[in-house]
Amino acid sequence: MNHNSIETLTGSNYSKWKQNLEISLGFLDYDFVLKEKPPQEPAADASAETKTKFAKWEKANKMAMLIMQRAMSSSVKGSIPKSKNAQQYYEAIAQRFKESEKAVKSTLLNQLIDMKYDGQGCVRAHIMNLIDLGTKLQELDMTVDEDMMVHFALNSLPTEFKSLKETYM
Repeated sequence: MNHNSIETLTGSNYSKWKQNLEISLGFLDYDFVLKEKPPQEPAADASAETKTKFAKWEKANKMAMLIMQRAMSSSVKGSIPKSKNAQQYYEAIAQRFKESEKAVKSTLLNQLIDMKYDGQGCVRAHIMNLIDLGTKLQELDMTVDEDMMVHFALNSLPTEFKSLKETYM
């Protein structure tokens, strides 16, 4: 994986974007700028080691900023306060999407709970739609285990499936 394979952040894909960004920055050895406090700019008489460490941080910070900005849609970029520090910028992005992620989770969970098989189409397609919603919730770090999915699936079926429901419940 490289920085070109990071899916563009559009809003609803924040968790996936974050995961891909962290992996890419890790492979490039730039991820430390998101975790560590930035070093102080060295004085003119500082040691070569101190100056080298600061130069490494400066380069990694700049590259992390460029990679993050490249991997966002222009509308998302415009909604994030400008910063020259990758860690602060990354945290501002997280803050921006924390609230919208809660809304997405709520919407997906409501769809999962409310989805009912109406007799149109095949039951298998209906079950696959339920599984898709469960997978999307898992991608948002919400626990939806197999037992829960079976429960949601069985509850979504009409009374004609009574014998199937009794077998699994």
